[in-house]
Amino acid sequence: MASGSKGNATYIEHNQTKILIDAGISFKRMKEAMQDAGFDIHQVTHVFLTHEHVDHVKGMDTLYKNINAPIYTSAGTAKAMSYYQSSVYQTKIRIVEPLEEFYLDDLTIIPFPLSHDARDPIGFILKTKDKKIAYITDTGYIREGLIPLLSNADLYYMEANHDPYLLKNSPRPFHTIKRILTEKGHLSNEDSAYYFSQMMGTQTKTLIMAHISDECNTNDIIKRTYEDVLIAHQKDLDTLEVHYASQVPLKVIEL
Repeated sequence: MASGSKGNATYIEHNQTKILIDAGISFKRMKEAMQDAGFDIHQVTHVFLTHEHVDHVKGMDTLYKNINAPIYTSAGTAKAMSYYQSSVYQTKIRIVEPLEEFYLDDLTIIPFPLSHDARDPIGFILKTKDKKIAYITDTGYIREGLIPLLSNADLYYMEANHDPYLLKNSPRPFHTIKRILTEKGHLSNEDSAYYFSQMMGTQTKTLIMAHISDECNTNDIIKRTYEDVLIAHQKDLDTLEVHYASQVPLKVIEL
């Protein structure tokens, strides 16, 4: 539904399991985006939160005036959001531990640790018997030990935040530039492409480029960078269905 520094929200549906990952835009926008795609936000059964930054949680309060679903997130995120002390959220929190899988009907969910300037940021693997999604955004790097776990997904939601040259020459304050470039910042196009080249497999068919900077990136630069990196690793971007997420909702993608 939305991706980037202005707000993030993604909807995933499998049979009767209806998951909202992050709620960083207004309830009105989420409701309308889902309605336009033929879904009803009031039927969301589970909410996943990657971390506590405002572009991922901005719509939570209004959302929870309209739904009554459990919230799956890390202990650090729950503490940062003061959910343990909240009469609205206290009973809805389900703390998940990185690399400890849990189950929602026939979906297996595996949270995994990321590296960002938040309390306990996490990504998610969602898989059935024969399909797998890897949801990776807001991280400065991906631990090499996670690559086997993340490999050969059918669909990757993959951060490709910035081009380093554009970032360094942008009018942003130096401390912001430095933050983005650190291991607790965001993935550059080249780093994103390298990690993806290590993870993509024969089952991989769909790639969603996510959290793309408006100021310090373009879809064309991402595409060129990915092509160069994948060629260097004997991989081919042309074999994939590639989408570029923004503040405009993507079409429904079916696996």
